[in-house]
Amino acid sequence: MTAPTPATVRRANAAIKPSPGPLERPVFLREVIAALPEGALVLDAGCGPGSWPYAVRPDLRIAAFDIKFPPGPPRRAGFVRVFRGDLARLPLVSDRFDLTVCHYVLEHVSELEACCDELVRVTRPGGQLYLSIPRAAAFDDRLYRFAGVFAKYALWKLGKRLEHQQRFDFHGVIDLFYRRGMRLTATARVPAGFSWMNDARTKPLQGAFTSGLAVLHRALGLDLARDANFVLTFEKVGEVGVRQVTHVCRECGEHAVVTPPGSGGAPPYWECPWCGKPNPFGRAR
Repeated sequence: MTAPTPATVRRANAAIKPSPGPLERPVFLREVIAALPEGALVLDAGCGPGSWPYAVRPDLRIAAFDIKFPPGPPRRAGFVRVFRGDLARLPLVSDRFDLTVCHYVLEHVSELEACCDELVRVTRPGGQLYLSIPRAAAFDDRLYRFAGVFAKYALWKLGKRLEHQQRFDFHGVIDLFYRRGMRLTATARVPAGFSWMNDARTKPLQGAFTSGLAVLHRALGLDLARDANFVLTFEKVGEVGVRQVTHVCRECGEHAVVTPPGSGGAPPYWECPWCGKPNPFGRAR
């Protein structure tokens, strides 16, 4: 697969930057940053070299951290504070940041619950959380995890850490943050760009690989890049927005919460609290 020539590029379809319509809220990171008021306090969690070019908004106050900084930390400036930290236990006061950014980070962490606790804790009431994560069922995330396992075991790099520790679906992500007092304000499904192949070890393969996927899509209609990632923004409202229902009555269709039995084992039936009819009871949850 050869690289595109200048003539090919000139014949390419024009692309535009995504921007919110009249009734749409900002959701992508650049537009969320652009919509912030002057002087807003922003935390870039797991920043790497910087989740966006900080210089586009020098009027903001930015704190950025990571547990390590490949390929290097963000450029320091008067409005940027950079430190090394662990997302599961941040040395920051609570309810402080107007915007907390977590850009493709949560899939890499080992202590997911603690990291979600911290993201919510440091965001001020009424503040925003921006989150981007891969969809576990997508081809891109499966390929990334396969590449990590292959490098670790087939190439005998046994000391290598498998980077995608967590797997996400949409409702699982919503539950994580709704039970912590956050409310979804905007979301988008994003195709794969396979930009993780920019790594020097895989960069020579990137062009041929993505061009091959494009040929497959044109020839067979099979789009392996589709719906690879979730982008979401939340507002910290302080009210739990997720509830639990364990059973639904087969007679009246109403919802019920059935407490698992003790050590005596599960009874064969549970009684609906709405209509009183018995329902068969399966294995205790």
